[in-house]
Amino acid sequence: MKKLLLLVLLFPLSVVVYSQASDFIILKKRNNRTIKTYYPGAFISAVTINGFNINGFIKVIRNDSIILQQQETRLMGTEFGSAVDTLKYTLGINYREIEQFNYTSKYVWGHRKGFAVITLPKLMIVGGIGYLALELVNTAYRGESINDHNKLPTLAISAGVALAGFVWQETQKQSNKAGGKYKVVYMKMGTAK
Repeated sequence: MKKLLLLVLLFPLSVVVYSQASDFIILKKRNNRTIKTYYPGAFISAVTINGFNINGFIKVIRNDSIILQQQETRLMGTEFGSAVDTLKYTLGINYREIEQFNYTSKYVWGHRKGFAVITLPKLMIVGGIGYLALELVNTAYRGESINDHNKLPTLAISAGVALAGFVWQETQKQSNKAGGKYKVVYMKMGTAK
């Protein structure tokens, strides 16, 4: 009798409950191994083709579009001084417009972390070009020749350091782009009949 009563009580719940999964996006390596799956409720950090940073929680994935909610906390001025205010906005974007997914622990809110990854290539570029420019300006100011005092090897070394920093920075950018290191697969879930 208890089993029959329980069955009668749970039967209306099975009619009311309807579960349909939303579309989702899968990042896969070239050998079809899944790296990360994005679905409604998941956090996404990415960069679009135009260079716009996306950092927010996915609300819906539908018809090749990702609708997400971003929030920004700022110090806003008021008539009594300033107050911390949070701005939330909803953004829709086509998943094909995303150029780079920041899916690893190397990223903190869309930006890479670590001295060797961020700062070192930029320091190499600025240092190499800066030394090269300064040495050329000093040589012209003093009225010396570029061949005097073994300046050509040091100028070549500084140009090489700047070039190495530029190549390092560009290879890091290229290695994490969609279509390069991984592919993006859109999974469309059908409607239940």
